Amino acid sequence: MNKFSATALIAAALLSTGAAFAADTTTAPAAKTRAEVLAELQAARESGEIAALSAEQAGVGALSNGVSGPSASQIAAKKAADKAAVAKKGAASEGVASK
Repeated sequence: MNKFSATALIAAALLSTGAAFAADTTTAPAAKTRAEVLAELQAARESGEIAALSAEQAGVGALSNGVSGPSASQIAAKKAADKAAVAKKGAASEGVASK
């Protein structure tokens, strides 16, 4: 096979693959009017759903499953306890090493 035939074969394979993806129309978009979409948007705004989604995406507040993350004071207390444990462990190992 010469170089031209190989190039033509590769080009034909790539073009036919693109056509196969473009022809996939098994799922049609939902047919809603502009007025229906705007009414749904307004209802979501009034119910607070939009604000909740925005806050969740920004990482503010409780998670959607009702579980809240630790507070800043809980995180600070955990870090202080971990730091104290490391310092205590280090002091104990220094005493053993000096003997």
